[in-house]
Amino acid sequence: MRKETRKQLLHILAQEQALTTQEIADSISLSRSATSLYLNELLEESEIEKSGTKPVYWSINKMEQTEGGDVFTQYIGSNGSAKKALEKCKAAVLYPPLGLPLLLHGASGVGKSFLAHLIFEYLQEKKCAGAQKFLVFNCADYANNPELLSSILFGHTKGAFTGAEKEKTGLLAQADNGVLFLDEIHRLSNENQEKLFQFMDSGQFRPVGEEAESIHSNVRLLFATTEAPEEVLLPTFYRRISVVIELPTFHERPIFERIELVKYLFQREAKRIKKSIVIANDIFSDLITQELPGNIGSLSNQVRMACADALRLKPNSQTLLIGRDTETTIQIGYPPIPQSSVEERLFLVKKVTPILESDDFIKLKEQLQEFDSKYLTNAVTVINDSLSTTIISSVQGQNHILFDNEKMTLEAIEIVCRLLQIIKGDIPLKILRAKSHLLSKQYPRTLLLATNLTKNVAAEIQSFVTFFLGVMLIGKVSEDIRYQALLVAHGNSTASSIQAVANKMCGEYVFDAINMPLSSSARDIITKFSDWLTERDTSEGVIMLVDMGSLTHLYKSLKPQILGELLVINNLTTSYALEVGQQLINGNLFYEIAKTAEREFITNVQYFEGFAVEKNVILASISGRDIAKKIKMICEKYFNPDIKLIVLNYSELIKTLERAYTEEDYLKETAVILTTSYLDNKTPVPSINLIDVLDEGAENQLNRQLKNLIHPNSIPLLMNEFIHFFSKEGLSEKLEFLNPDVIIRQVEDVVGKCEKRFGLQLNAKMKFNLMMHLALMVERTILGAEDYPVPENINVLKINDKPFYQNAQTIFYTLEQFYKIKISNWELYIVYEILIG
Repeated sequence: MRKETRKQLLHILAQEQALTTQEIADSISLSRSATSLYLNELLEESEIEKSGTKPVYWSINKMEQTEGGDVFTQYIGSNGSAKKALEKCKAAVLYPPLGLPLLLHGASGVGKSFLAHLIFEYLQEKKCAGAQKFLVFNCADYANNPELLSSILFGHTKGAFTGAEKEKTGLLAQADNGVLFLDEIHRLSNENQEKLFQFMDSGQFRPVGEEAESIHSNVRLLFATTEAPEEVLLPTFYRRISVVIELPTFHERPIFERIELVKYLFQREAKRIKKSIVIANDIFSDLITQELPGNIGSLSNQVRMACADALRLKPNSQTLLIGRDTETTIQIGYPPIPQSSVEERLFLVKKVTPILESDDFIKLKEQLQEFDSKYLTNAVTVINDSLSTTIISSVQGQNHILFDNEKMTLEAIEIVCRLLQIIKGDIPLKILRAKSHLLSKQYPRTLLLATNLTKNVAAEIQSFVTFFLGVMLIGKVSEDIRYQALLVAHGNSTASSIQAVANKMCGEYVFDAINMPLSSSARDIITKFSDWLTERDTSEGVIMLVDMGSLTHLYKSLKPQILGELLVINNLTTSYALEVGQQLINGNLFYEIAKTAEREFITNVQYFEGFAVEKNVILASISGRDIAKKIKMICEKYFNPDIKLIVLNYSELIKTLERAYTEEDYLKETAVILTTSYLDNKTPVPSINLIDVLDEGAENQLNRQLKNLIHPNSIPLLMNEFIHFFSKEGLSEKLEFLNPDVIIRQVEDVVGKCEKRFGLQLNAKMKFNLMMHLALMVERTILGAEDYPVPENINVLKINDKPFYQNAQTIFYTLEQFYKIKISNWELYIVYEILIG
């Protein structure tokens, strides 16, 4: 191909994203066949890329091009871990007139020589003075002969020493108006270091044997060393080195850069042998995780050797296969497969960044799903990405152990992996921890499951994967299972096998498991169990099924660490686990589960009596557990820290009050009950209807009833938050997606119909309470809220002698038609309870 034609083709392709063969032929006035021949020649040289089939599109090979005219983009990590170091390099070498002396420090094989060459190319790119040539010298080559080394550096006169038969020009003179790179600078003798720093001060030196005249040379100096420079260099010499660049070892590099480096090394071999390469992911993963004394240099040798072995075994194959696992592989194409550009990634990062700022986790999940569907699904693959393959394999492996339902987590973890490829872990750890803490408050069981699923994910990306997997699993894990449950058994997999079966049969993540070696003692079990407790909220209670050990010893050792109740069942079978798991899912109270175990299980049971062992406040709302949880979040800001806040479902509260009425001291540690409705409370424990904060004199009432639970100065602040919460403005904030203005008008109409139909006169507070409940009820129903059995025959209920159920169906008909929902009998029963309240 003529140089002019080659230049013309590359110039045309550099101006456009991609062109067909015919479009290029028309542009350079050649036949289509000739153009195709030239293009395939450029493709063979990896100058250009082709994509598509009919038609084929041609474009510049971005992998072979440096972006933005900056040669440092060739350095992997130039926009990552090495960004600041490269900025220091640029600043140092551009400083007039000939830059500042610069030392590259790092272990053997980290890329010091490569970076030195890039610095020279950068100087030439910038057309800087003193960049006409590039000389390299390794001081270790003659370290044992300092006189000869001095001669090589500074030159010598004829007869300067025995054997100096003629004058010799040294490297400093040869490098005039160029760059001299001295590797292993610490191998210079002290005398040569002194000569060198004198040259650095004056720009002049004397050859060995010369005593009269000095030689001047304009030299840019680059140094490199594997040793700590402050320990191996003369202080006078070290002080004259203005900039020290620290280069990390391979295993200290971020995981994304390690992956990119390994890929680059395979791409280089693919180009060398002109074959595609397929690498088993286990081998690829080993390459990115190992610690090598020779770093990238040793890694390069390993990659080349692996390719050589594969080529030896199948020399005629068009594709080299490295490794035996053909199911999960990483493919390196030849000619190179077009990769996403930096600009494309930055575009996606810019799009997703505002989404990530949200602390509304349901909204965050929905927006991430939409972002993934719109931008990532077709642009980012998890199939040919080693990190994604490893993460998915690890998470799904844990899934198999925990509850054997891999379908439940597959889509979620794939979205997380695609997101990780775009963001590349750039979210600061501090922000991730803060968001994870907030997520743990709102969705503790969901985050706990995500934590267990990601326990074997690489530490540096674990926080990212755990948090976003937790977000993507919202709605797939029941947050209503209030007690922690653990299975403990001897054997390598006994407990985890029962765990997987029980969780799968229950359809929920209910149990954790600890497998203990056969030689384990009760003390070993307690130690493992204590570690498990530290990661969990035990304020509601813990249920433990074990297959061994002294119950009393276990109970007495573990109970002090648990804030709530502890139930220990000294028999672990699949049937017992299923029975306990089903009761947990059904929302049975701790006392009921314990009594069932005592009555029906053929085993010993240790149970701590009482509702709670510390001072507590019960919170419940007739409008649902979510409202009670939000009330708890408000209370946590103001109540004394030693007061335990316990959220109950409204039905659970009724059962608790019934039991407390018949069982003395059951609620002896409960200071007060906070609800959003009136209670038929016959216990000594006072109850507060929080809707009363809208009344005059509410502050004095709260001062009396919350005495010793909250500082008096905090009462007005607490009231203000509750007033906002129980207002139209507060209601609009609680709605997830319904239009507040529309639904509020609709429920106002329903409340008016209720008053007319049943002959009621509701006060303002009662009306608002009902409106709030109805709006949230509609949204709950749309979202598919759980239904409950009605405790009495709804068909016979009456209000002012008027049948409730038949009239309620008429009243709510318009609302049901508008939202295309069917309001359950349980929800209608709650409305009945409010109306007769």
